[in-house]
Amino acid sequence: MDLRHLIRWFISDFMTIKRNLSILFIVTFFLSCTGDQGENLNTDNPLDKVDFWAYQIDALDLPESIDTLCSSHYDLLVIDQQRSLKGSEGHATSTDVARIRSSLNSRGENKIVVCYIDVGQAEGYRYYWQAGWETGNPEWLLDPDPDGWNNSFGVKFWSPEWKTIMKHYIGRIIDDGYDGIYLDWLMIYEFLPVVEQAQKEGLDVKQELTKFIRELTEYARGRKPGFLFIAQNAPELGSDADYIRLFDAIAQEDIWYDGSGDPDNGGEEGDFSVDPQDSEKLVDDLALWQNTGKPVFNVEYAVKPENVNRAYSLGIQNQYKTYVTLRLLNKLTSTPHPDY
Repeated sequence: MDLRHLIRWFISDFMTIKRNLSILFIVTFFLSCTGDQGENLNTDNPLDKVDFWAYQIDALDLPESIDTLCSSHYDLLVIDQQRSLKGSEGHATSTDVARIRSSLNSRGENKIVVCYIDVGQAEGYRYYWQAGWETGNPEWLLDPDPDGWNNSFGVKFWSPEWKTIMKHYIGRIIDDGYDGIYLDWLMIYEFLPVVEQAQKEGLDVKQELTKFIRELTEYARGRKPGFLFIAQNAPELGSDADYIRLFDAIAQEDIWYDGSGDPDNGGEEGDFSVDPQDSEKLVDDLALWQNTGKPVFNVEYAVKPENVNRAYSLGIQNQYKTYVTLRLLNKLTSTPHPDY
């Protein structure tokens, strides 16, 4: 090949490479502009590295509780925000969170600390609750919890007022240094008073729930990129791709063992066997999350040795990150994972 042909070949090849790079840039730019800001686009999910987790949302005002959480070596801790409780508004929650986060997990690294939040119910003991509130006042406040949990009321979650309350609440959680939130009562979409209200307004309740969660993710991740969202329960919603992509993981209660409602109202704390058909349905629904690469956490309520052992065995069998404790959730379990 003479020099002239060599130059022509080089120029032609160079222009092809340049054109392909330009196309790649345009496609990348387009995707970045059209992506859902509420979706967590970070492919390195820190929850994938969690081997052991624990769940405590009561008695966090006690110094010994924080000491115990710090001295544990769980990788992930789900706790409440103490200063969100009426009467504890001055509690130094940010100090507690900083202490726990800086303590070491099972790999000698810092713990992940996530805050429990009920997004489907208004709780009468939270800072946002106002005097005079009752069912129907405000209009988005619906019926009490069907399982008898004290001072908890279902809400018309698509109400602008409720969305504002939740965003403010999440903002306080971010201010306190939490790594994410653990969203309870997502089954609100099937709570009969909510279903009836949605029908009256001509709304698809599942679509409204997805919109609601998307607004929360956009707000939270706009303030703190990578902020974690863990769904508790309602695994069947994993069939909706728009819904499931908003979350980093799911946690499922009582696949095999449950309590009987609020222990403060005389309910049992655990060891109630779940109907095998219900267990099978939950396992099938959780597979929707596993098939998209989402970690599955699992909390079982049991204390009898045979039930504890069976729960952990089934959790391992299904590749869940299982934690067995009791319904009060006021201390770390006395029956940790066998490998803990």
